[in-house]
Amino acid sequence: MVLLKRISQFLPALLVLLGCGIYSFKGSIPDHLHDLELITFKNLTTEFAVETDIEEALTERMLNEQLLPLSAKETPDSHIEGKINSITDKPNSFDENENILEYRLELRGEVIWYDHLRDLQLFKKNYVVFGTYFSEDENAKRSDAEQLQREDAYEEAIEKLIDLIIESMTEEW
Repeated sequence: MVLLKRISQFLPALLVLLGCGIYSFKGSIPDHLHDLELITFKNLTTEFAVETDIEEALTERMLNEQLLPLSAKETPDSHIEGKINSITDKPNSFDENENILEYRLELRGEVIWYDHLRDLQLFKKNYVVFGTYFSEDENAKRSDAEQLQREDAYEEAIEKLIDLIIESMTEEW
């Protein structure tokens, strides 16, 4: 009887944990979609190869997350496309003498997920994602491990864009 009381005390928590354990992102993607084509983003900036960097990062993430297989068919169930409208570097913080300490690199654009089977747009989102990096003077004061270069900010911004896309794909339908 004592054992039964103890089990009944923990049963609700156990059921919640088991329910969370079988949760997957795949379950929140529309059931009728079985594959996806990634269309190279349109690069409207002067930044060389940003569209390729985004495509490679998104492809890698899609393969790792196993959300939808990437399509090899001529007519996939859905596709993701987008554009990069601008990439800007702006001062983000200053020291007491108004010297720039940190920059903010921003990517702006839009991303669209289109359902070919139902001929509808699943989402269209404008995005602004960013990464930060230190000025040359600030980096010179830091060890190599503490430095943040523009390339670090660029990679951070792309990673945030990929996170936004995956999050948008896996919202409850």
